[in-house]
Amino acid sequence: MDFMIAAAIAALLNIGLLGTIILIYVQTTRLIKSYFTYGLITVASAFMVQNIVIVIFWFNLYTAGPAIKAVVDAAAPYLFIINLAQTIGLAIMVWINTK
Repeated sequence: MDFMIAAAIAALLNIGLLGTIILIYVQTTRLIKSYFTYGLITVASAFMVQNIVIVIFWFNLYTAGPAIKAVVDAAAPYLFIINLAQTIGLAIMVWINTK
């Protein structure tokens, strides 16, 4: 398994899940205007920015050339595990928020 591709897929899935979460929170904000709901939107937006930066950063590293390929390949399984954990957490949040 190419962990770099799997990590990128997980990060892209995270972006989609975060988009869903942000939409849910914006709808909630229209009904309940509170600092808490504004905070939820801010935190979800920060996580989305993080995942976008991760995708761009790792794409640039992955295409940087053979000199850095060993480092990228060594770090890819860890990035995949981190992104997978975040994907699971975000999927649970979407599931809870849609109930």
